[in-house]
Amino acid sequence: MFDGTEIPCNIKDISKSGAKLGVPEAYILPASFMLKILGRDFVLRVTLAWRRGNYAGVRIDRIAKLPVAEEKKAATSDQPTPNYSSIGSRRSRDFSG
Repeated sequence: MFDGTEIPCNIKDISKSGAKLGVPEAYILPASFMLKILGRDFVLRVTLAWRRGNYAGVRIDRIAKLPVAEEKKAATSDQPTPNYSSIGSRRSRDFSG
């Protein structure tokens, strides 16, 4: 929510325009709120479209990228840059054994 209140939910379905959330019926959802997907570096501003029992449908209004945490920056800056040049190249195999 905009006030920082966190309500746990499960994303049941998602598209470019909206999502279906599994959220306990006991939680009252506001008309608009922020949806953060754990493990992702973005947040969604959504508007409640419908509510039926333990499910809610939301429309995605805006997507915003979250800033990278300072400790995460420090942890990744010490690691060498990976070399991905071999990805997709085929290795020859010798089956004449």
